[in-house]
Amino acid sequence: MDDKRIKILYVEDGIDHAILMGKIINEIKNINCEMTHVPQLGEALLELDNEHYDIVMLDLTLPDKQVLDTITRVCERSPEIPVVVMTSMEDEAMAVKALQKGAEEYLIKSKMNSNALSRILRHAIMRHKGRVELQSLSLVDDLTGMYNRKGFLLFAQQQLSIAIRTKRGMILFYIHIEGLNEINRESSRQYEDLAKIETANILKEAFRESDIIARHSRDEFTAIAIESFDANNEIIITRLQEEINNRNKQENRQYKLSLCIGTAYYDTEELCTIEELINRAKKAMIEQRKKTLET
Repeated sequence: MDDKRIKILYVEDGIDHAILMGKIINEIKNINCEMTHVPQLGEALLELDNEHYDIVMLDLTLPDKQVLDTITRVCERSPEIPVVVMTSMEDEAMAVKALQKGAEEYLIKSKMNSNALSRILRHAIMRHKGRVELQSLSLVDDLTGMYNRKGFLLFAQQQLSIAIRTKRGMILFYIHIEGLNEINRESSRQYEDLAKIETANILKEAFRESDIIARHSRDEFTAIAIESFDANNEIIITRLQEEINNRNKQENRQYKLSLCIGTAYYDTEELCTIEELINRAKKAMIEQRKKTLET
């Protein structure tokens, strides 16, 4: 966004409101605003696919979608673009819900003037830009302190490049915590979180510092290791199982920890992405779970 120019997508089915907002926008003196008006959400989504906009101004009472669904659809389609919702005085409570759905700001139509609109547009764009930048830097899982999925994909790609250069095989592990719902139901959410933290600590013990480990989702972890004399499928899985057995033998435990593990091997002669390796390891984990349930 140019500091002196803002490109606005204005989504409003009422033509009278659109004309009035156009006049207010034209009265803004410190910023050159260019407004494109569309009456329905479907047209707005097409505009976002085909044109660049700095901000979306969105009426909460569009005819082609339910109120809060409009926010979700726009935010999912263009998460990098801030959304300001417009409402009447009577719908202010709904506007607050819209903020919870991802809108950056809301304005009440009857109270709008050029000075207030100028301030809202600039502040919404600045806040949203800062939030997007922070999200892009967030590579660590808050609960376990290890990488999250985004961090894993980034650093696993670097590990893949090392494996290719050194012509050494690489193993990707997909690890599922078994029975997490039961732990939650029979104990409490506190123990569910403890099981995740305990699993993270076990993985840190079993893998080397040079290996990449991450919490991939609620009850799943991923890890990647370059193969060596002290790191192959059997050695690492044995380390994990020994550590789990030792912990489960401890007195006064509130739950029993169990992990199901799938692996995928990367040969430097093949062409394969990290995502493909993850899918292969996940498939192997699912097959292992089926075999365990059958026995």
